[in-house]
Amino acid sequence: MEHLSTQVSKEVFIRNMELILNRPLQWFECQLHANELSLRHLFAHVDRTTTGPRSLTGEIRKSLAGCEKPSVVSSKPIEYRLCEVIKKKVLSTDQLYLMEICEVINC
Repeated sequence: MEHLSTQVSKEVFIRNMELILNRPLQWFECQLHANELSLRHLFAHVDRTTTGPRSLTGEIRKSLAGCEKPSVVSSKPIEYRLCEVIKKKVLSTDQLYLMEICEVINC
């Protein structure tokens, strides 16, 4: 691995590890970060340039009004056993959010 640059991206590092191990590796990232760039480009294309996170004024902003208050729909719980987390303070924000989603689905 000494031939690798000291400034490799996560994707390049993972791909090199796959080549070394001769098998695919699974990795996850925060979905919000995965969507951020493509959504930013979409917003800029449709609504033109913004000056900040609350500065949207075009069609996207109008269509998003009230989206943070979705209606509740009926659903059937998906039964499964969650692992017990004793120290929630050691979890990242993303991990806590995922755990909360799993708890809601399991109710």
